[in-house]
Amino acid sequence: MTQLTELSIQNFRNCASAQFEFSHGLNLIIGNNAAGKTAIIEAIWLLATGRSFRSQKSHHLIQHNNSSATLFCQTQSSHNANDTHKIGVQKTLDNTLLRIDGETVKSHGPIAKLLPIQLLTPESHKLLEEGPKARRQFMDWGCFHQSDVFMSAWRNYQRGLKQRNHALKKRLPKEQVQLWDQTLVDSALKIDEIRQDYLEALTPYLVTFCQALMPEIESEVVCQYRAGWPKSNEDLLALYQGNFTKDLQLGHTQYGAHRADIRFKFNNQEAMNILSRGQQKLFVCALLLAQASLHEKVVNEPVIMLIDDLPAELDEIHRTKLLELLQILNIQHIITTTSEDLIPVLNPDTYQAWSIQTGKITAK
Repeated sequence: MTQLTELSIQNFRNCASAQFEFSHGLNLIIGNNAAGKTAIIEAIWLLATGRSFRSQKSHHLIQHNNSSATLFCQTQSSHNANDTHKIGVQKTLDNTLLRIDGETVKSHGPIAKLLPIQLLTPESHKLLEEGPKARRQFMDWGCFHQSDVFMSAWRNYQRGLKQRNHALKKRLPKEQVQLWDQTLVDSALKIDEIRQDYLEALTPYLVTFCQALMPEIESEVVCQYRAGWPKSNEDLLALYQGNFTKDLQLGHTQYGAHRADIRFKFNNQEAMNILSRGQQKLFVCALLLAQASLHEKVVNEPVIMLIDDLPAELDEIHRTKLLELLQILNIQHIITTTSEDLIPVLNPDTYQAWSIQTGKITAK
């Protein structure tokens, strides 16, 4: 399930009401800064993931003087036009209602499966610069979509980690803390196996797209995976038991799948240390394209790409190159820009555009 055909927005950010019927190729949202372009991208991301990439507070998402915001979309398989689903999300200040085809669902997992969304924003290069959380999320997006058991292992791990950390903070007896050790170990080892397999499969695609977008870099990229605990320690259960005193002092669990990371290297040097800011943006594009290609191979459906302010991300040559690759990969892409002239339209037959002014949408 992999193309957006319709999107409806009500009382979200500064947008009182908007409807879109998307093309399966390039969809362009044009407007001045602060006109509300990013809110459209954010609404789709929220539909797919259950969270905003701009704010964690619901009152920031709901239009002023309204009690709720409602988002609705229809998805369609790229292989069968009759295979469709209707997805709805309603957010109030203290609750979120999720629906698929008129039925309420309890978690965002089933929606995320139907909406494999990737996101490129002016902040995406921070994937390289900041802490490991964003890199884990990138890796786990692929694991979630391509492994049937990843989500259950991750939920079991998170449940055990929460209980163990609670026991540590409360300084409960050692026996009560260690009740959760085996749960963590079993889940962590399963997550670790899935992550390693995923990165091994992803790397050849990443090498290809790095060469396509950054041919000036002669060395091949290497993905260096870090599990979240010293791999010299094969017995993770013994590691937990041996570090109990330190964990108790800290009030949290030091080692495990929640501390995993990926380091990207060229010629044994960290990517963020040798790539220019422009190259870092291109590298993140290569990561997303690699992930999209692997996803299509495994799931047999393309992803949907959201790009906020593409001209701010890439120069004209690389913008065109990225759009060519998206077209070759048959990826539906929804892009915001301040000027239509900055985005080349490679195929007018699969192109749709809208202009936006202070939250009001007009089809072009």
